[in-house]
Amino acid sequence: MKKFLFLLALLGPTIFFAQVKIGAHPESIDAGSILELESSNKALVLTRLNNEQMLGLNPLRGALIYNSDTACLHYHNGNQWINLCTALTGLTFTDNGDGSISLEDGQGNETTFNGAPETVTTLVNNMDGSFTYTNEAGNETVINILNTDEQTLGTNGNPGHIEISNGNSVVLNVQDADSDNQNEIQNLEFNGGIISLSGDPGNTQIDLSNYDSDATDDFDGDWSSLTNIPADIADGDQNTVTNLVQDNMTGVVTYTNESAVDQTIEIISTDANNHITVGSDGGAYYESPIKAFGKIAPNGTILRATAGITITKLAGAGHYRVNLPLGMMSDAHYIIQIAQPSREGAGNDDPSIAYLNQLVSSFEVIIGDNDNGGTDTGRFDSEFMFTLLDL
Repeated sequence: MKKFLFLLALLGPTIFFAQVKIGAHPESIDAGSILELESSNKALVLTRLNNEQMLGLNPLRGALIYNSDTACLHYHNGNQWINLCTALTGLTFTDNGDGSISLEDGQGNETTFNGAPETVTTLVNNMDGSFTYTNEAGNETVINILNTDEQTLGTNGNPGHIEISNGNSVVLNVQDADSDNQNEIQNLEFNGGIISLSGDPGNTQIDLSNYDSDATDDFDGDWSSLTNIPADIADGDQNTVTNLVQDNMTGVVTYTNESAVDQTIEIISTDANNHITVGSDGGAYYESPIKAFGKIAPNGTILRATAGITITKLAGAGHYRVNLPLGMMSDAHYIIQIAQPSREGAGNDDPSIAYLNQLVSSFEVIIGDNDNGGTDTGRFDSEFMFTLLDL
């Protein structure tokens, strides 16, 4: 027993003040270490406790254990156990506005980082189609946009789709896909006496349908139904209707003014020998006495003539019948003017033209050479013209 106590006395200082190295290279230990573990195939396994067992301990600050319930390492800060797996989730960063940022770990510990001053970049419009960009280092770059392609702003028809084409293509999606229903475009609607907002989450409505339910005071359109009419309009001075009427038989236009005084306008003059008459609609109507005219070739072909005129080439030379449309002439006493071309003294140098058998529907034309009356007229085919008047 005495020998054991003596040996313990000799070794005691070495045990209490020695450094301990466990694992590989036990001969190598850092001078600042009291305990070192070194291995390439083994790990340090801390005390494994469940949550109830851990909370039953009150160790020194800095104690470490592995909690089998949370599957995480916990350390004791002197007051409570801290889960190292969730301890970093409370980190917050604060911009102090002076170029520094503060980091807080959620445990009341704060660290401040001082950053470099921020250099502002600039983009200046040179007003000549170019821009000058100055970066943080003060280097300038000129951007010239005078020769850029013209681009087109358009849409493909889909809601919320806007695109810029020709050159680089940019598509802007303006579809309102947010969940905020307080910033929508709305329409003010009025239907059935109710004013409402479309897309209104509060379904706001203003009901005007019963605003005036008394039908007895509604205006029926009759002036006599109105009451309390101001004196300056009750006598009708401000609402007298003027009138303008035309007599279709005489053509006279009558204007009645606010004072019920008539004034007339004669459309057709009452002067003697006036051949202008009143038309069926009361307007001025002039019926020309010239009813028909024509120019006929020697063979009876119509060169020019009033519509409805026809020509019959009768037997023998220089004999024609002019046929008139039904109703063109009022009777058989219309005026006939006929003529043929001059021969200027050559050939049939003494030509004559005459009409005969005048009827309301036709007349005949005879053309020949009377040879100065020495012999009977020698008929020949010739061009002729006619004009018919019915007074």
